[in-house]
Amino acid sequence: MRFPAESEEFKQQVKAQHARLTPHQQRIQRHLLRQRHTIEMIYRELDKRQLPRQLVLLPMLESTFNPLAVSPAKAAGLWQLMPATAKRFGLSVTPERDDRFDVSHSTQAALDYLTFLYRKFHQDLNLTLAAYNAGEGRVSRAQSSDKQRFSQLRLPAETVNYVHKFHALLQLVDVAELATHRPYSSHPIAGLLAPQRNTVDAHETRNAEETQDTQILTTLFAKRTVINMKPISPLIPVISPDA
Repeated sequence: MRFPAESEEFKQQVKAQHARLTPHQQRIQRHLLRQRHTIEMIYRELDKRQLPRQLVLLPMLESTFNPLAVSPAKAAGLWQLMPATAKRFGLSVTPERDDRFDVSHSTQAALDYLTFLYRKFHQDLNLTLAAYNAGEGRVSRAQSSDKQRFSQLRLPAETVNYVHKFHALLQLVDVAELATHRPYSSHPIAGLLAPQRNTVDAHETRNAEETQDTQILTTLFAKRTVINMKPISPLIPVISPDA
């Protein structure tokens, strides 16, 4: 894999994360295959915005593709949007209705935010990822005239690990293969799932496997600290569809 223009230490840290994830490669692939419909939807939205297709893996780091996930910091949904960020990009976050738990609506908002970050940081994927994790203000404040690249910046350890883990995951998953529109049964990794049989036992086996995979991967990708993400001005105005 070709890395961006980053330090040798960056590459070594990615390799360390890769070694940590590799024993779970088949489990990761199985889990992604189960999310294929959500992944296809995310691909379409990424392509509309001309964003890197690699970003389809971001929900794995954020929520393990769990649309009902809630963090101690009140981030919620597939993309783990904070309330302020969700509202900033047009989502309703109230006791009666929280669009962050809607896969389609939250994906639109998250990708609008990622589009903003990707442009703000001059299409630098690492800075975009760091800003999504720690907030664009924190990344901007860490930059200076002679320190622009991700590996040159003083950022929280959680954010640094987040970016390294993303690149390690990219090495384990064929993003192009995930985008193929082929029948479920003919997918090259479909054989990793529990055999399909028309029996109650087979159904229970499949459910047990999925539950175990989800639990292990949620622990594997869990964030260790809570980052306070405060947006900086100017905010992108949210235009009502009726405007």
